[in-house]
Amino acid sequence: MHQYVLRHSGEAVDEQLLADRVIRFLYNRSREEPGALLSMLASARVTDWLAHWEFDRTLRHPEVTLRRAVEHLGIDQSEFVDPIESMSTLRDLFERRIRYWSLRPLPECLRSIVSPADGKALPFASEGEAALPIKARFISLPGVLGEANPWQRWPDLPLAGVIVRLTPDVYHYTHAPVAGVVKRYTVIEGAFHSCNPQALTTFTRSYEVNRRAVTVYDTDVPGGTGVGLVAQVDVAAMMIGRLQPAFSEHGYETPAALQPGQFVPRGAPVSLFRPGSSTSIVIWQAARARHAPELLANAGRGDLRSRFSDWLGQPWVETALRVREAIARAVDAPSPSSESLS
Repeated sequence: MHQYVLRHSGEAVDEQLLADRVIRFLYNRSREEPGALLSMLASARVTDWLAHWEFDRTLRHPEVTLRRAVEHLGIDQSEFVDPIESMSTLRDLFERRIRYWSLRPLPECLRSIVSPADGKALPFASEGEAALPIKARFISLPGVLGEANPWQRWPDLPLAGVIVRLTPDVYHYTHAPVAGVVKRYTVIEGAFHSCNPQALTTFTRSYEVNRRAVTVYDTDVPGGTGVGLVAQVDVAAMMIGRLQPAFSEHGYETPAALQPGQFVPRGAPVSLFRPGSSTSIVIWQAARARHAPELLANAGRGDLRSRFSDWLGQPWVETALRVREAIARAVDAPSPSSESLS
């Protein structure tokens, strides 16, 4: 069993993990490092083939099939920009556009960091209020960020963040978590391991070895969020063939790749995950922003059954949230500033 919490109601939900029995076989306690079969399945060639077979094959009755998929997965069709009648493949459904400007409003606080995606969120920190998974070796931030790490000269600097796990049923665009100037945009090639909780808690290096795009924002600029340097790491996973740049300042009008020196408004779409499950991670300096309190409260709930809690040996529970909802807010006394780290 794997449970998570609905943010606004506090209700516990049992998650029906797709292909869970297969994932449990491939990622089990006796396989701490990927075997030959798993390495093959996580390769770019196999991922591209699986994605093409699953999402691009011709449907005999597209509208009927897509409506069944919408009902089975609990997708809210009223959010769509494009009607389901205009879609012909499962890819069209999973790469759908939504009216985020009206359905995913930004928080009033201009100095809040927002969720980069619809998904289930885990807060973390290297020390302090949410410190547990980093020290327990769930995720190595230097490993995830690679050469794009803006804090590599300060290895002891406390960092914090949120991991947002996307599932195949959710909206698959990612959005900018902050307003600021792009200091760096880097694509790091890699494999395509699953983001199922079983896989993540068995092979904990997935975020470090999967293909990912790292965007570093400087928010201490005019019109910026004012929380220092912030990194957004969009991580590909099994059946995610690529991350497609999709920055548009308004709606989805002019999709393009992010460029260093470019100002990005908070909440604007920046990329599109190809279909499947995936992850978007937001990282910031712990001294500059604090997690939304409900994320920490939910993470510490000991009354729920979470595979992350089972792995850690203490509560660590996800909160379901939506893109552009607040996940953290700036503190009053920033130290050190992003200017001193640039």
